[in-house]
Amino acid sequence: MTWLVRDDSATLSCVPVEGSSAQEGKVFVFDGVAASCRGDTILICYQKAARFERTHWLFDRIDDFMRALPAGGVIALMVVLETADPPDALTRAENNKRLTRLGDAVRCLVTVPVGDAFRMAIVRSFMRGLNLALGHSKTRLVSDTVEAGLVRMLEAASPATPSRAQIARDLGALYRALGVIPPELRFGATARTTVAPPR
Repeated sequence: MTWLVRDDSATLSCVPVEGSSAQEGKVFVFDGVAASCRGDTILICYQKAARFERTHWLFDRIDDFMRALPAGGVIALMVVLETADPPDALTRAENNKRLTRLGDAVRCLVTVPVGDAFRMAIVRSFMRGLNLALGHSKTRLVSDTVEAGLVRMLEAASPATPSRAQIARDLGALYRALGVIPPELRFGATARTTVAPPR
């Protein structure tokens, strides 16, 4: 069983959600952002706009994850749903500061923008610019689908990395914690991703 940890106030409360372990895969949620960590793999899902409070909270959780992990760094997959707007200036500055601090501890970060071509182009342009500015263009990637992003992230896997099936289950738990139906993942030449609106 995985645990959902809601950080909607100063007090954390835990309720169980579908998953595999009480020790790993805990889902942390704050105002439209969800994150979890299993092994050396961090999963993130943005449902709402990338604004300072949400991004600051997210990086604080990532710092917590990193402190609990052995040396060797992490890999990460960040899904940006079509309901989440790109970061504003204040949030971009926070991104720059916190990603610089993490540095090479993140072996691979793959961002997947979900939505139409115009929206995907905006997110792709922002992430590529940020990655070039930070000197991480080879390890910070953007993929068009969740399936492709997961595959790219797993290219940097280690013995501590969960299986693809486990990661898919953990990602589904993030979606459900945000009230979104998880995507239908199809791997192979005909891969596609469909994300239904919240129930």
